[in-house]
Amino acid sequence: MDIYGRLVSYLKPYRLRLFLAVCCTLGYTAAHSLVSVTVFLMLNGVHNHDRVVISHFSKIGWLEKLNLPIPNLPTIEFPISFVPFIIIGVFLMRGLFEYISNYQMSVVGLRVVRNIRDQLYGHLVRLSMNFYARGRTGELMSRTMNDVNAIQTGIADVMVDLVKQPLVILFQIPLIFFWGGPLAIIAILVFSTVLVPIIYLGRQLRSTERKTQEQIANINSEMQETFAGMHVVKAFNMESYEIRRFEAINKKVFRFLKRAVVITTGQRPLIEVIGAIGTALAIWFGFQILPLDRFASFLTCLFLLYEPLKKLSKVNSTIQQAMAAGTRIFELMDEVPEIQSRPGAAKLEREIRTIEFDHVTFGYTSDRSVLKNVHFSVCHEEIIAIVGASGSGKTTLSNLLPRFYDVQQGSIKINGRDIRSYELHSLRERIGIVTQETFLFNATVFENIAYGRLDGTLEEVKEAAHAAFADEFIQLLPKGYNTIIGERGMMLSGGQRQRLSIARALLKNPPVLILDEATSQLDTESEREVQKALELLMKNRTVFAIAHRLSTIQNASRIIVLDQGNLVQLGSNATLLKEGGVYKRLHDLQFQI
Repeated sequence: MDIYGRLVSYLKPYRLRLFLAVCCTLGYTAAHSLVSVTVFLMLNGVHNHDRVVISHFSKIGWLEKLNLPIPNLPTIEFPISFVPFIIIGVFLMRGLFEYISNYQMSVVGLRVVRNIRDQLYGHLVRLSMNFYARGRTGELMSRTMNDVNAIQTGIADVMVDLVKQPLVILFQIPLIFFWGGPLAIIAILVFSTVLVPIIYLGRQLRSTERKTQEQIANINSEMQETFAGMHVVKAFNMESYEIRRFEAINKKVFRFLKRAVVITTGQRPLIEVIGAIGTALAIWFGFQILPLDRFASFLTCLFLLYEPLKKLSKVNSTIQQAMAAGTRIFELMDEVPEIQSRPGAAKLEREIRTIEFDHVTFGYTSDRSVLKNVHFSVCHEEIIAIVGASGSGKTTLSNLLPRFYDVQQGSIKINGRDIRSYELHSLRERIGIVTQETFLFNATVFENIAYGRLDGTLEEVKEAAHAAFADEFIQLLPKGYNTIIGERGMMLSGGQRQRLSIARALLKNPPVLILDEATSQLDTESEREVQKALELLMKNRTVFAIAHRLSTIQNASRIIVLDQGNLVQLGSNATLLKEGGVYKRLHDLQFQI
């Protein structure tokens, strides 16, 4: 119940609504309890020839034997024609209170679920890159949507019955004893055995539901990966293989769902059998010792008691599902971001004088270092090119500067101070990134360019687009800057997407720029346009340019050469060519010398 208690803690801001709902629930249960009284009045009136006569409660056999001090109440008598109006009044009051309580409870539940989803999404966005490196997007989406939906059922729907049904039971128990006397003990004892299967089957269901949700997350991950890589699937004729993989996972989901169905469908008949035994025993003895009117009222109370017990069994099943989902959600919420601003961190000012990699060692896992004792420094507005064979650590080096990951040994310093001592937001605000795999959102051109500066005006966005040589093609789009460009910007060509990415960096106007070979995947014509935009972007900035094609870095201030995570050479293009070594070998391979 720790998980459910944690879920219920989200109810605190809505105490007034809950208080109103509980008060109305009390009104509902009081009116609901009067149903047995209306049955008594109706049969009493029929028995007394169109008149209701209520008297001699102190002469009820079992009350008299208890020698309780019961006052002699005056006889109450009225025409039976009043009874229909009493029944209408009881059910009108019952319906009104039920509507108000259900509405308030449901609204509170929906607000709680909204808060949980907001908090979960906000927490996921703030988690560090290493969390996403080991996780799967489809599973995160499943937890955010499917698991939170399960909680919605467990809170929004269950909260109503979790408050109402126990109160109905509590109100019915005194009436059962009032109408049935000692017979009520038999019914209560039999009905109490219902708790045994509810508790046992609930535990089984919680375990099954968690496994089911895990398999559903696998289905979402499989679908997300397959759809994202559909061109690869079709290029290698792997449709049948992907279908078989999906069917295998779906079969596991079916097995767990089938087991959950066995448990949930088995609960109700089992409880009904137990309830029937208690009712049958009470009826057997009730015929012999109770008059018709009180016996009918006693029987009505039994059924009114039996119904909330059945609903509580369903509530228990739903709670188990919610707790299984809550466990998976709180696992994510309890995940601590590894990259955070330290307490009292300083804000990084705009002026960047020096950047130093001070004997940096880093690896994505503890048993393998991607970078080993890398040491160099960069001056203001210097253009540093980073080259090396695939897997040498070029992109990893650039990912350490904005603290996507933290170094394991050594440090990275800006203006002589470790970047871990700077406030994280201000650090990343000073760094712009343009990569070869441009990511654009399914939003308008304006929103994509202004993504790094939400306060950017239309004129500023147009100015950045013009500088990136993007304004011309943007004007030709159906709605210009208000054109939605589709998921990942698929409505645009590769060169157009890249120029939007450059415009985004220009609008942000950072003093430090990281370029991860922004033209490597473009055709010659697009590359020429993008290269002009990049040259403008690089002006008056400190630049780290990751180069796969050495022709793009001939004018770099210095070139860093990485080999298997080690910095093996550092110098200008001319110096490194004279020096020979790894750079000369890469140069000769690319230019076929």
